Amino acid sequence: MATRNLQLDEYSEKLNQLIDRLLNQILGHEAAQIIYSHLESNYSIQRHEIAQKFDSFSGALEEYLGSGAFVIEKAILASLEENRDIDFERHKILKLA
Repeated sequence: MATRNLQLDEYSEKLNQLIDRLLNQILGHEAAQIIYSHLESNYSIQRHEIAQKFDSFSGALEEYLGSGAFVIEKAILASLEENRDIDFERHKILKLA
């Protein structure tokens, strides 16, 4: 059980870092900070919780950015495919177990 929680924490941290990097690259630092503020104020999602609340994050992003969220989501998925360090499917399985 402790090993599974440690693995989940590691995956979550890596995924959060990847999302943070992409938001800053795509939107710029100031806009990324506005997104984080919006997530926290309106959805109670803090930056370090995005991986654990990914579906809510995605929905909030779509509501806030409209079709522009697709660009960010696509970049996240492409980065996940390229990044062998983060196995998002395994992350979801660990979270559900």
